Amino acid sequence: MTESIRLGRIRGIRLGANWSVLVVAVLVGVGLGERVLPSIEPGLSGVWYGVAACGVTLAFLAGIVAHELGHAVVARRQGLRVEGVVIWALGGFTSIDGQPERPGGELALSGVGPLVSLVVGGVLLGLGAGVEALGAPRLAAGSLAWLGGLNLLLAALNALPISPLDGGRVLHAGLWRLFGDRLRATVVTTAVGQVVGYATLAVGMVLLVLGNLEGLWLGATGLFVGAGATAERRQGVLLATVGDRTVGQVMAPVAPTTVPDWWTVESACREGPLAEGWPVAVLHDWQGDPSGLVAGGQLLAVPPSLRDQVRLRELAWPARSVVTTRPDEPVVELLQRWTPETHWAVALAEGRPVGALSVGDLEALLAGRFPTPPWVAGPADRASQGPAPVAGNWR
Repeated sequence: MTESIRLGRIRGIRLGANWSVLVVAVLVGVGLGERVLPSIEPGLSGVWYGVAACGVTLAFLAGIVAHELGHAVVARRQGLRVEGVVIWALGGFTSIDGQPERPGGELALSGVGPLVSLVVGGVLLGLGAGVEALGAPRLAAGSLAWLGGLNLLLAALNALPISPLDGGRVLHAGLWRLFGDRLRATVVTTAVGQVVGYATLAVGMVLLVLGNLEGLWLGATGLFVGAGATAERRQGVLLATVGDRTVGQVMAPVAPTTVPDWWTVESACREGPLAEGWPVAVLHDWQGDPSGLVAGGQLLAVPPSLRDQVRLRELAWPARSVVTTRPDEPVVELLQRWTPETHWAVALAEGRPVGALSVGDLEALLAGRFPTPPWVAGPADRASQGPAPVAGNWR
């Protein structure tokens, strides 16, 4: 989830908000000021309702932050790196680098969010009852009770056993423990999330067509659940297939020196790193800036009669189709940055290209052909793959 507004840090954890949360805050505030709070204590001035609505809305958002901070704290205790917390229109998102290694760790990480909301809701309901018993204005007691009930509702909704909600991950932890197979548990829980999510989206669209605007929120929620479950399924399959491999373990070597992009294919076949047998080389333009990437196999594909006429820049994958990476970057993280326009990834070390990974390499890797997955016996034949295209932004 994209962070649009920086809110600060709590115990080193970055807090942010997406612009969509402002829309929700306005809608919640207006609903409180015009309907909820006047029903709790009628007859007050609009100023009182407005001030109370602002305070209750901020407290509502703080409850979401507390929910997400629960996930962040437990993740840190498990040795996982927390990149930050972002609140948005449909709740919050905690960006965590890595996953628990055992079902018990996932259970703790997923269950703590609803538990925090449950505790916050109970405390607020208790405060509301106490304030009312002390004879405080009904507006104060009613606002606390409303907040408490909302946090309990938040806990209950998040505890639903539907991926990608917290309850879905709790179910995943249980199935992982039961099956002894993380991927099988992911397939089951994400399938449930996809069915429920897209069915909810369909119901929301029907309501919207019938003129019920509540169908908009229902549809948005269904889309969030369905798309989130689909993304979790894809991520689970990638982790099971790729494992913890890094780019450096699967990349092809890149020539240590760059090649002028104005050279002809004939020149590149006679001299330079490609002629010396390097499978991939980075090209540079007249200013010395990287301009693209070419593989040795592309030179051989040019008919001999045309090799003195075709320049390397005409064959090369342009810089816009190449992404940069590091040899120690996990392949799973690189895949998340791969776009349809990406054809190569170039690994840089101290600013120099040291390896490349192509679309063909990744397709073979995901198909379990190269490198050999840990559950398949026998050595991987890297040389048989040959050079293939790779992707990304050249910066």
